[in-house]
Amino acid sequence: MDIAFDAPVNPDTFDDVARSTFRKNDDFCVVSYATGETDRFIRCLLPLPVPQLADEFCFGVWMSVSEKSWNVYRDGYDSGQYEEELCFGYLMHEIPEYPGSLLLHANVVFQPGNQRPNVYLHDAEHPLVAAQCDGVDVTQVERWVALTHRR
Repeated sequence: MDIAFDAPVNPDTFDDVARSTFRKNDDFCVVSYATGETDRFIRCLLPLPVPQLADEFCFGVWMSVSEKSWNVYRDGYDSGQYEEELCFGYLMHEIPEYPGSLLLHANVVFQPGNQRPNVYLHDAEHPLVAAQCDGVDVTQVERWVALTHRR
């Protein structure tokens, strides 16, 4: 079982301009602000190995990417063929039990077909980076799943 975040940002915190420009579907999100700035996000998978299961647990996350990267992904989305194989992005969520994970730097690796890109965190002294390298315990996955069922 994987867990997905619904949106990269909370539209309830937007001003009228941003709220009126906020657009999100299952894979893309864009919002423009009164300042003229625009944020672009793509939905991705953050894989975390679970050694006891010889499998991965994935968080469905949103990544903030540049306009160029957003266009590369959008243009190749239907065919699954991209003019670049990866881009840089910022993680847009606090992952449960990993405070400070919001805005961690990562590579967003585009996948063939209509598969969502995978997120690989950059080397940093953050416990989530270590978890992505070394794996998480199955009891941690059970806690995350329990959190989603309480809502």
